[in-house]
Amino acid sequence: MSTDTGGSDAASGDPGGSGLDGALREAFDWYPVAKKEFRDAIRSKGLWVLSFLFTALFLVPGVQVLLFNENIGPATRDIGMQYFISSSYLNIVTLLVPIVVIFAGYAAVSDERTSGSLKVLLSLPFSRRDVIVGKVVGRSAVVGVPLLAALGLTGLFFALSQFTFKFDVFAWFVLFTVAFTLVFTAFVVSISGAMSTNLRSLAGAGIAYFYLSFGWNALANSLGDVLADYAGIEGAVRWQLVLFVKLLSPTQAYKTLTNSMLGEGAGAATTARYGLFQQSPEAMATICGDVLNGSPSVRQTMFGNRTVCEAGGSGVPLYFSDPAVFASFLLWIGLAAAVSYYTFDRVDL
Repeated sequence: MSTDTGGSDAASGDPGGSGLDGALREAFDWYPVAKKEFRDAIRSKGLWVLSFLFTALFLVPGVQVLLFNENIGPATRDIGMQYFISSSYLNIVTLLVPIVVIFAGYAAVSDERTSGSLKVLLSLPFSRRDVIVGKVVGRSAVVGVPLLAALGLTGLFFALSQFTFKFDVFAWFVLFTVAFTLVFTAFVVSISGAMSTNLRSLAGAGIAYFYLSFGWNALANSLGDVLADYAGIEGAVRWQLVLFVKLLSPTQAYKTLTNSMLGEGAGAATTARYGLFQQSPEAMATICGDVLNGSPSVRQTMFGNRTVCEAGGSGVPLYFSDPAVFASFLLWIGLAAAVSYYTFDRVDL
């Protein structure tokens, strides 16, 4: 792949290059594409409006935290930040971030294909791989700027509130949220690279968002029913397969990783995985004991008795642990890019 700086400068719209910008241009062939993509995308007034609304909605719980003035005890003060993240921010991130990503990225490749400018871009010393990678990085930056601004202000609100600010917990939340955004950006841009028109790209991205956010759990639960009814697979094997499928969803993986991080002690991951199920008491006992190496017990709460899964001595199996879930989570980026490149590399532009 040629690294001719003249072509790179032409694509990025920058006649010169020095310092960090020049170093990145020399090191990465896709960087000029990403830079141009970011500059072009931020000129969209509609995207600025959507980003502003997204940021405003993201900060509503933060304002509530800052204005929270009820007298609370030490225990509530200690877990207040975790409670607000789990009860508010998880839903905001999983519902709103993909919508912003879809708006920012659905036309990333398909629009240039229909206008003919993609042929001009590929006439420069850039491969189709450089185009896909550059557009994923550029659109991730477009979404990442308002996201990081919102997360920074949220952290400030928590720090100024009466709740205990736990920097390590909030840093993990930021990391998982940024990773989740990258995964969905890779999805949307990859779909755009595989589709010939903006309308098809938008429809494909919308279907992917709906299915990953709302339909994946139904698929996993249906798989369990099929295994039991038609294959005679019951007990721990059934629920291990169901949990494996559940964790393949980037949305469910993000939620369970964040809930695991928000918990405390060795049983945090066990509780987070156990929370992915709503089955009969017998099934939940099997899931806790034989799938998660835990011990089911009954805990009395203000809402009545509730069955919980206490961590066992050996902890969650390695293949259901936080590092394994995070690794599979990031594999979606490579999978989406690989499928998109395979399709994009073979189409006639």
